[in-house]
Amino acid sequence: MQFSEPERLFKVWEYSRTHRTLLLRSDSDLALKSRPRIELSAGNVQVMFLRSLMRGLTLRRVSALAETELMARNYGITEHLDHMFLLDSPSGEGLLVSGNPSWAMAEAPVDAPSFFSRAGEIDRYPGAVSGQVS
Repeated sequence: MQFSEPERLFKVWEYSRTHRTLLLRSDSDLALKSRPRIELSAGNVQVMFLRSLMRGLTLRRVSALAETELMARNYGITEHLDHMFLLDSPSGEGLLVSGNPSWAMAEAPVDAPSFFSRAGEIDRYPGAVSGQVS
């Protein structure tokens, strides 16, 4: 399953090198109108090539052997080839080698903690939805 939100503005919100986790966040659409918060979280990050700001985003696992080999060659990756994810954005392409990224979306206050900050955080918000890129 892939994640796609082509009309949203995504930012690198946080990276923890001690826990090797990456958090991307979107609070607005491309016209900068406030929208429900969307967060993408990836753990066990081995490699990341991405822009700090992405205008629209599709995230999917690189699964075809030819594409995997091409991406590995282009980015100089030799390990964990079965955990490659492509970040496709009009702002530019990116690559992530990590565990399966998860996403969550809900109406939340701007200063509320991340949906991934503790177990069950997303459940605090009515109508919240979540999933995983696999």
